Amino acid sequence: MSARRRRRLWPWLIAALALAGIGAVVVAKASGGPPPIDPALVVTAKRGDLAVEILETGRIEAREKVEIKSKVAGQVAEVLADEGARIAKDQLLLVLDPTDNAREVARAEAELARARAAAAFAKRVVERRTAGVEASVTPSEDLDLAKHELAEKTIAVRLAEVALSAARDQLRYTKIYSPLDGTVIQRKIEPGEVVTPGVQSTFEGKALLTVADLSTLVVKVDLNQIDVAKVAPGQPATLTLDALPGKTYAAKVTKIAPASVKLEGREVDVFPVEAELSQVDGLIKPGMTADVRIRLDHRPGVVSLPIEAVSADGGKQLVTRVVDGPDGKPTTEQVEVALGARNDREVEILSGVPEGARVLINPPSAAENETKM
Repeated sequence: MSARRRRRLWPWLIAALALAGIGAVVVAKASGGPPPIDPALVVTAKRGDLAVEILETGRIEAREKVEIKSKVAGQVAEVLADEGARIAKDQLLLVLDPTDNAREVARAEAELARARAAAAFAKRVVERRTAGVEASVTPSEDLDLAKHELAEKTIAVRLAEVALSAARDQLRYTKIYSPLDGTVIQRKIEPGEVVTPGVQSTFEGKALLTVADLSTLVVKVDLNQIDVAKVAPGQPATLTLDALPGKTYAAKVTKIAPASVKLEGREVDVFPVEAELSQVDGLIKPGMTADVRIRLDHRPGVVSLPIEAVSADGGKQLVTRVVDGPDGKPTTEQVEVALGARNDREVEILSGVPEGARVLINPPSAAENETKM
């Protein structure tokens, strides 16, 4: 057959095949038979261990972390630790210019010396007037006045001692030391900048340095009142992180807030919960987010199905079971089941479906398909 003749036959063959396909579809629809079951939507009821868990997103933090702030005002002279530096407890981190504070100490020392001299003179006056009263040459009123003067001078000495002690403290505070062994995880100050004193704030309201003990990390999660009622100290947890794919970390619940807190942007109060990591490998770091699964219960040897396989209808829990029809072809039937424990992926089947039964999971809705498209 020539090439030209073959080219003439192709359009007729394509048209014939198209008409045959349309006819097959019409026949299938007219037959009213059930649509074929997609094997991808069929799951098997399996027997195994079921972990009852709470899943929540958390944030990794150091268990012990301190923001270093200045107790005195001054200009930064030296910063002796940079971010990432490992430091020891009582190690010098930062020095403020001590000039003004040293001047205050010198002034307080001079004031104390003056007060002590005045008190010593007042004491000698009392001694002389006491002798005069005993010799009946000094009125007793003069002695009383001298004693009053001595009391005032003694108080002045005490006040000067307190002032000197405070001035020395202020001078000592110009050197800032680390309160713990750890790592500098933040540095927000440079030499030449001026800091203001305060327990809550420093220059620009920020800490000068932040030191954390990275040998012990915790993950902090915020739970609602329903979930927190199920959590107790000592319960195990597992962590997975997007930043470290393929790695799983073990943890244990160590702290549960005694009262709820209100977080900005959330309508419902939450209860902060902490779980301490069992191991630290240097890869996981403070500030990373993690998916946290807190294990509430462990059900060994139970029959379970994916939660997508169960639907509710009129107070009943139903599954669509795949069975062989009279013609030997797979068909479906709805079966009522009793449910037990569950997590975010699986649910325990107490009755209604045996181990090994094939069940149809709910396919995505048309709206979901449109969203995905």
